[in-house]
Amino acid sequence: MATLITSLQKHFHGSESCICITGSGGKTTALIQLANAYAADMKRVLVSTTTKVLYPEDRDYHCDRYFWDEDVFSYSCKKGERVFYARRGPIKAEAPPLKDLERLKEHYDVLLLEADGARGMDLKLHSERDPVVPEFTTATLAIASFSVFGKKLSERCFGCESLPDRIIDEETYAMLLTHPEGIQKRMKGTRAILFNQAERADWSKIESIQRLFPDLPLFFGSLEENILIERKIP
Repeated sequence: MATLITSLQKHFHGSESCICITGSGGKTTALIQLANAYAADMKRVLVSTTTKVLYPEDRDYHCDRYFWDEDVFSYSCKKGERVFYARRGPIKAEAPPLKDLERLKEHYDVLLLEADGARGMDLKLHSERDPVVPEFTTATLAIASFSVFGKKLSERCFGCESLPDRIIDEETYAMLLTHPEGIQKRMKGTRAILFNQAERADWSKIESIQRLFPDLPLFFGSLEENILIERKIP
């Protein structure tokens, strides 16, 4: 049986030159697991961000080399290596200039970018400035937690504070999928929408979303356990 990460790799095959990861509820985990998988396939992998991420001392990215300045351009990455590149910020590691990432893209087989922030929330409605998905993006993985049915939307969704009484149900996920500031915002290239932590949801809820959105590339699974529960590719 194919794992979740293997299924995503197969879906992105031929478009993995620059994969942006957006949304909420598992972006960094997906970043790390995809980097590990591509490195295991002897790809040269660059891990970075277009926004902000935790410093490596706060989150282990499992990379072989870490760069914070122009030295990254003189490093010759070997096959099977994972290289982390960001700029130092006062609290978190911050995005290098997009022109740097575009330049480095030519020297790596896979560029993985965490391109969004949700302050640890399970779901998200974006603001005008995010997600930050560069024009040279070749694939986008948008993530949302599928484990918060029955919870208050305002407590679990970044950007949904104006909806204090709404309870999360199938209609909520439909709203997030169709809202202009929702899950699909600024997706480029080969697209995949991952509902993470789907092992905690009833099967009927997975079927309901599939019926409502038959034309979307939907994946349901668990990043933590690397399990694919269901996928629907148009």
